[in-house]
Amino acid sequence: MKIRITGLPDEVTQAADIIATTFDVIEISAPYPCRGTTRNVRIYAEVRLP
Repeated sequence: MKIRITGLPDEVTQAADIIATTFDVIEISAPYPCRGTTRNVRIYAEVRLP
């Protein structure tokens, strides 16, 4: 399963940590800046159900 997480850098990192406690994480990407002038970033997580 692939999950995209979008938000401020600290929020995205915290969400990835929470996802790692629930799912079997295969890979989490580096943060990519979102388009436009926003400070948001996005990461992609590939996970498996436990």
